[in-house]
Amino acid sequence: MTATIKVPASRPARLRHRQLLALIAAGIALVLAVTAAVILIAVARGLAPAPAGQRTGTPIVVPHPAPGPSGS
Repeated sequence: MTATIKVPASRPARLRHRQLLALIAAGIALVLAVTAAVILIAVARGLAPAPAGQRTGTPIVVPHPAPGPSGS
């Protein structure tokens, strides 16, 4: 008869429940922070003054040709 040594089988290390919740909460917070930053950048660019060249929103007055002889 041979002597056998029983080694307790160790389970793979798993995250604890609280650690998993903390990791999920940190991920959600990161996503919200990045989303808020993108929105703030978009709003800041949208409210920036127009460049000094052709002003946007300015009506351009186009002269109309003089009326021709009557009946034409």
